[in-house]
Amino acid sequence: MIRKTISLLLFSLVAIAMSAQTPVNRQRMIITNTDGSQKTYDVSRLSRMTFDNVDELAIPMALVSTAGYSVKISTQVPEACVRYLVAAYPTAQSPASLSEYIKSKCSYEGTESKEIEIGGLRPETAYTIAILAYDKYGIESGTSTMPVTTTTATEAEQPKVGYILYADGSWSKRRQTGRTPVGIIFSTTTTDTDKAKGYTMGYALALHDAAQTIKWSTANDKHQVAETYTSETEHGFQTDKEGLSHTLALTGQGTELYPAADACATYSAPAPANSSGWYLPSSGQWFDVCVNLGGMSTTMNVISATEGYWNKSDDINNCISRINEYLSLSGSGNYSPLDIPTGDYRYYWTSSESSDEQAYAMYFDKDQIVIEIGPQFKQYGFGSSRVRAVLAF
Repeated sequence: MIRKTISLLLFSLVAIAMSAQTPVNRQRMIITNTDGSQKTYDVSRLSRMTFDNVDELAIPMALVSTAGYSVKISTQVPEACVRYLVAAYPTAQSPASLSEYIKSKCSYEGTESKEIEIGGLRPETAYTIAILAYDKYGIESGTSTMPVTTTTATEAEQPKVGYILYADGSWSKRRQTGRTPVGIIFSTTTTDTDKAKGYTMGYALALHDAAQTIKWSTANDKHQVAETYTSETEHGFQTDKEGLSHTLALTGQGTELYPAADACATYSAPAPANSSGWYLPSSGQWFDVCVNLGGMSTTMNVISATEGYWNKSDDINNCISRINEYLSLSGSGNYSPLDIPTGDYRYYWTSSESSDEQAYAMYFDKDQIVIEIGPQFKQYGFGSSRVRAVLAF
């Protein structure tokens, strides 16, 4: 009798345990949006469901002024709008999805009525200014558009070497509040190849390194960039300004093959909508950085016409100091200076090839007191190696 009682008790406990482990059937509510995206909710956890009729928002805007590279508008934001995004696109190139374009190419984000300057435009071009509004729930509501046309650019509006380049594509001599600085303009002359791509204004140097302790490539292959090496052209290390084409040739061959180029192409700072995006500069573009920002002479000491250097006693300190002074125009906390410890050196990879096994690098050497453009083995990724990206605009 005792055994039977115990058996019944054990059976009851097992039954209770099994009952406790039986999964509860919970209903799910699946909401499908007009764009095809879905959200799922656990209905058993809902205590109440209400609906709110929200009118589609439109933000009135008016044209204040036009210039060669920018326009200024004013907005009148309704009380029901919690935030809005502003973007511009060439009227002849209407985007497939206006709201997606505004989100990806946003020039300004705000919450209040105000005057807004939209930069990075091209002179004498028809544009459409577009605004995406968000309702009181933070959900995308309506879009508003307005046609504008830029004017002929004046000389005062033109970009200059040493000016700050912003994420919205505009530039200025001194830091402008409300804009995101991304680079310093180091040249206002682009190559014919880059002009054909639509980049006619110049080149800008990034405010931070894209990577450190990095290799140029993971294998030694012939002619990874072009059919001829930069070193095959006399003084090619100075004249090769085709960093964009070189980088596209490298990144187009697949990921993880060319770490230096990949690091620049994926550099995290926002690139202006009308720019090339970030890339690994060529040897000649680093030459321009040192000459135009660093104040170095256009005449270098040349070794066999395939590499060159500056080695006057104060060259390296003056060059680095001047480049850092320009970088500092972006504002404290917005840039990383070129940091070369006394008695040590750093080298920055370029996208220019020197030979099967070597690519050009820009050396800043405080041990030998020299600044040099010379070859380095592609597979070397010492702690002194760096990459800093540039872009064309």
